[in-house]
Amino acid sequence: MSTSLQSLITERPSGRRRPLLLDHDAYATAVIRQGAAIPWTDTPALAGHVGQVSGLLDPDVAWVDIEALYRARLGERPELVAAMGARTRAGTALRTLLGDQESSRLVVDTLQTIARTSHRRLVIAVPSPARLLLRAHEIAGTPLDEVDEDRADAASVYLAEWLGHLGELPVALVVLDARARGTEPEPVVPEVLGGYTALGNVAGHFGWSVALRSEEGIALGADEPRVALLAESFWTGVVEAPEADALLAAIPPSAVPEQVLERLAQLA
Repeated sequence: MSTSLQSLITERPSGRRRPLLLDHDAYATAVIRQGAAIPWTDTPALAGHVGQVSGLLDPDVAWVDIEALYRARLGERPELVAAMGARTRAGTALRTLLGDQESSRLVVDTLQTIARTSHRRLVIAVPSPARLLLRAHEIAGTPLDEVDEDRADAASVYLAEWLGHLGELPVALVVLDARARGTEPEPVVPEVLGGYTALGNVAGHFGWSVALRSEEGIALGADEPRVALLAESFWTGVVEAPEADALLAAIPPSAVPEQVLERLAQLA
C-alpha cells in the first residue's frame, strides 16, 4: 500500500513537477494578515485566511501548526491550563492536554475546515515528543529541567493516542519538529524517528508518512520518497532548489512578495 506521501507525489495537486510542502504561517501573518494573528479559534475567519493563502501561494498541502492551534485554544480554556499544572509530575501536563476531549474535538473540526477549504491534504506539524513534553509543562507553569528517554517515550505514546483522533482526515504527512526553541534543554538521548514505536504503529495503521525534523535536516522511513529542505535563501534567489521527490520549505516573514511569487513560478 502506498503511504500518504507517496500518494501526494503521484497526485501533485498544484501541477508542479514535485510537491511543495509549504510552511507559510510566518509569511502569511506578516504579508497577508499585516501582522494580525491567524484566527485559529474563529472558523469563518480561518476559512477565509486559508482561502487567501491557497489562492496566493497554491501549496500542494495545507500546513497546520498544531502547537499554534492548541495555544490559541488554551487562551480560551484557562481551566484546562490550570488542570495541566495541578500536578508537577513529568508527563501530567501533556497527558491532560492531549486527553481533553473537548479540545480534541475542536481541533479535529478545525482541521476538517482547513482541509475542506484548501482542497488539499494536511501536513500535521507538531513538536517532537520531547519538545511537546517540554512545552506542555512550560504552558502549565511546571517546567522540566530535562527529558530522558523514558519521558520522551511516554510522551510519544500520548501523542500517538491523540493522532488516533485524526484517522478520518486526509493527512499527507506528520512532521515531528525536534528543533529547540530559545533555551530549551536538549533531550538526554537525541530523538530518532525509529525510536518511537507507538507513533510508527499509528502511522502504519492509517498509511501515513511521518518525518522527524531536526537542525540537521529531515528524516523519513527508508521506503519513503526523498524530501529536501529549501533554504530560506532560496526566496531571495541566492540558492536553487535541490533535487528531491518533494520539497519542504518555510517562507521567512521578511521575504519580498514579488520575489516569493517569482520563486514559486520557478518551482512549477
